[in-house]
Amino acid sequence: MRPYRKAGFFLSGLTLLLLSFNLQLIAQVSDTTRMQLSDQLMSQLEAIAEDLEENIDFTDLVDTYFNYADNPVNVNSPELEALLDIYLLTPFQLESLISYIREFGAILSIYELEFVGGLDDNTIRLIGPLLRFELPQRAQKIKPKNVVRYGRHQVLMRVEQVLEQKQGYLPIDDSALWARPNSRYLGSPQKYYTRYAFNYRNRIRAGITMEKDPGEVFFARQVEDSLQRILGNSLRSGFDFYSAHFFVKDLGPVKALALGDYHLAFGQGLTMWSGLAFGKSTDPSDVLRYGQGVKPNTSVNENLFFRGAAATFGWKPFEFTAFYSNKNIDASAAVIDSVSSEVHTITSLVETGLHRTVNELLKKGSINQQLYGARLAYRLQRIEIGYTMHQTVLSASLIPRIVPYNQFRFMGNKLFNQGLDYRVVFSRMILFGELGRSDNGGMAAIAGFMAQPAGFVQIAMAYRDYQKNYQNLFSTAFSEGTLPNNERGIFTSISAGIPGGWNLTAFADYFVFPWLRFATDAPSYGVDYYVQIERRLSRKADAYLRFRSKNKMANDKDPWNFIDFVTPYQKNTYRFHINYLLGSDWILKNRAELIHYQKTDQPASIGYILYQDVLYRPADKFYELSMRFALFQSDTYDSRVYTYENDVLYAFSIPAFAGKGTRAYLMVKLKAHPRLDIWARVAQTWYAGQHTIGSGLETIEGNTRTEAKLQLRWKL
Repeated sequence: MRPYRKAGFFLSGLTLLLLSFNLQLIAQVSDTTRMQLSDQLMSQLEAIAEDLEENIDFTDLVDTYFNYADNPVNVNSPELEALLDIYLLTPFQLESLISYIREFGAILSIYELEFVGGLDDNTIRLIGPLLRFELPQRAQKIKPKNVVRYGRHQVLMRVEQVLEQKQGYLPIDDSALWARPNSRYLGSPQKYYTRYAFNYRNRIRAGITMEKDPGEVFFARQVEDSLQRILGNSLRSGFDFYSAHFFVKDLGPVKALALGDYHLAFGQGLTMWSGLAFGKSTDPSDVLRYGQGVKPNTSVNENLFFRGAAATFGWKPFEFTAFYSNKNIDASAAVIDSVSSEVHTITSLVETGLHRTVNELLKKGSINQQLYGARLAYRLQRIEIGYTMHQTVLSASLIPRIVPYNQFRFMGNKLFNQGLDYRVVFSRMILFGELGRSDNGGMAAIAGFMAQPAGFVQIAMAYRDYQKNYQNLFSTAFSEGTLPNNERGIFTSISAGIPGGWNLTAFADYFVFPWLRFATDAPSYGVDYYVQIERRLSRKADAYLRFRSKNKMANDKDPWNFIDFVTPYQKNTYRFHINYLLGSDWILKNRAELIHYQKTDQPASIGYILYQDVLYRPADKFYELSMRFALFQSDTYDSRVYTYENDVLYAFSIPAFAGKGTRAYLMVKLKAHPRLDIWARVAQTWYAGQHTIGSGLETIEGNTRTEAKLQLRWKL
């Protein structure tokens, strides 16, 4: 057995050493504003993630959120658009604010926001702490002494681990490992995360992020010499992933400059959108997007970012952005030169970011990806038109195994994309759209409007038509499918305030897939209905009811049929949720959710979850507590239930519950020093009647799965 324990507790020991260095636990008055922001952020993340059904990295969103909490934006400046980026304002609310300022002049008090059409009390309460009210000013010159004096530093360290032993970490002798090198993980079961970040008033940002996933190697010398020779340059000591960025904005004609790792977001996401974006969420206003252009990358997602340089220059009313990226990416090799070891063809791009076994390490950074392009935009007060183009070049040709559903996907090593997007603002309506084209002739388009016929009503409608042969590696547009191709649909939504303190949100999305899809061997169609009604019951309680029905088609998977017939299925979700306060320190949350899954000619599958959250946030203590106890059951995996869990800062948990059992967690946050925060979290899932959990190398013998996390944040 190799000495994994030394590697496992290396970062833990370093963390404890830092904690013991001249620190004293002191009482602290809790920051009510930050608590409100944290609660809102958790609600937003859950709303966004509900339709994703997977754990993704929300670090960019959270990082941006708290950057603006520490450095409020001037409501009377163009930087107000940043609130769209963190989902605190709808596009129409932003346009209402801009129209109000244009007509009546600068807003000099938070109380004046009440007169802006479309801003309700809840929105004002949420955005207020992120705003400052000053007369518009030209961007001041950046002075080095001010950067040094007022810049803020932050160091964050985290270690986490599943406490039960998985199949991939069981002891194995060297000869057996050599005979079956992919039968075990090569590294330790701990996950390490370390991050340094610098911020000067959101105008200068810099940082470095490092991560090692469970099973990945931290100390290369622990791997057997014979395997090291096979892995070659793929095996190195230290963290498996490194990301660094430098970002500056409003530097004369340079509106934004990014060096290192960065993101791009333009138009409606059809031609270019990397980083945090979603095909469709339960927030209907997400159908209209405001691309924020060039932004720094702060996440540990090992695929959805660019590495190189990007810059935006402004000469009113024109903006020009140029970008270049050069990085190695993971791929499954098909043909490799026996002499130079150069990869000539690949069968797929690998986006898991995991490098735990010999096979996974051999795929790591096996090919090079270059991207270069530009965007020209024309922006006035009420109109924006942009043209974006970019070329992607791979060092090896992508030649996947052809099956009927994927024969229109991208193949080769070069791909050129271009697109035209627009947004036109009227007094009570916003028109938006984008048209994209790939160099094989494939086209994709989305067009729609958002309107506010009355101050308490907002409606939206959008039509999309993505051809089956539209190809783009960096497109994340509004869609039902995973990729914005092979889809047509029309989306309508309404949000309205109802007399009596009620709020209604509803949408309907009708879509068609003209060609085959994975696990659907024929053209298909479907519809997605959603309605939620919520009400503030009192100053200390609010609740909502939600219903969602998704009807789609998939193969029947009948083993007795020679042909996979496509049959419809329906998934209905019913939810009741309530939040209420007990005194000033206790926050309680309850949820009951039921899933009903029905496939034609098959028995219905039922899933449900019931949970109780307890949050203790005393105003005169140096600690906070978050607890949950949940009961869940699902007949099949089709009726599984997803729910968001509170986690340590920059970490996210959206587990799927299938089978029968319980879920509980306890998280403690300590204010160990005015500049030092500590989080500790333990969570356990218990499954009734099961003897194993997971499959393959992730198999756990037993019926419990326990996760532990320890995190430290030091602000300088």
